[in-house]
Amino acid sequence: MQKYCPECGIPLYFENQAVCPNCGVRLRPLFIRVVIRNPYLAVILSFFFVGWGQWYNGKTGAGLKFFGAFLGSGLLIFILTRLSSNQPLTTQFVASSQPTTTQFLLILLSALMIGIWVYGMYDAYQTAERINRNKEIFTKKSALFWIPVIVFILSVAAVISVFVFGVGEYFQPAKVVTVTATRQGDNIIIAYTVGSAHNLVSKLNYGIGITDHEWNSPQVGEKVILYGDMPGKDHVIVSVVFADGSGGVILDTYA
Repeated sequence: MQKYCPECGIPLYFENQAVCPNCGVRLRPLFIRVVIRNPYLAVILSFFFVGWGQWYNGKTGAGLKFFGAFLGSGLLIFILTRLSSNQPLTTQFVASSQPTTTQFLLILLSALMIGIWVYGMYDAYQTAERINRNKEIFTKKSALFWIPVIVFILSVAAVISVFVFGVGEYFQPAKVVTVTATRQGDNIIIAYTVGSAHNLVSKLNYGIGITDHEWNSPQVGEKVILYGDMPGKDHVIVSVVFADGSGGVILDTYA
C-alpha cells in the first residue's frame, strides 16, 4: 500500500524511509528498531535454496550471483566427473592414494560450493540487518523470490505422481540385453554378449521356431548350441525374462 508523508502529503516510495525528502519531517523515531526483514528467516531461506535469502531481501542481482556461482560449480563437478571416469564420484577420491589433478579440482570445487552456500547465508543475514538499521534501502521482495516456491511445489507434485499415481513407470530406462546367433556347420551358436540390464536377467528362452529351451541365470560371454538342419532358413528366436517378471523377444532372425 502506498504511504504518504503526514505533513506535506507527498508519496513515500520507500517503506523504511525515516525522513520526508520534501519537507524534512521525521517519519520514524530515532531510537526505535524496526524489523522490516527478519535476518533469521533470510538465513533459513538461503540454507534451503542458494540466493533465496537475497531475493527475500529484495536483492535480485546478489541472489543471482550466489545462485549462478553455486550452480556453475555443481555443473563443473558433474562435467569433470563424467570426463574423468565412469566411476561414481564417491569412489574417485579413494581410487588412488596419490590424488590426480582432476581429483584435486573436484575437491576444490566441492569446497567452493560449500563456501558459496555458507557465505550466502551470512550475506543474507547481514543484508537484512542493514535494512533494519536503515543503512540499506528496501522496497519489496524480488520477483525471483517465488522461484524456489514453484520448484518446491513442482517437486512435491512429481514425487506424488511417481509414488501415488505410478507415473514413474513411464520414465524407467530401457532394459537392453544383447544376444547373437551364428551358424557353424549344422550348429547354431547363441552367445549372450552384453547389455545395460544384464544383471536383471533371470533367464533366456530360445529355440528354432519356438522358444522351447530355457537358459537360467545366463552370464555375459556364455554360449549355447542348437542343431539346425536348414542353413539360412532356421528361424532362431530368443526371449528374455527379467527378475521383475517383465520380458520379451530380443532376437528374431534366420541362421
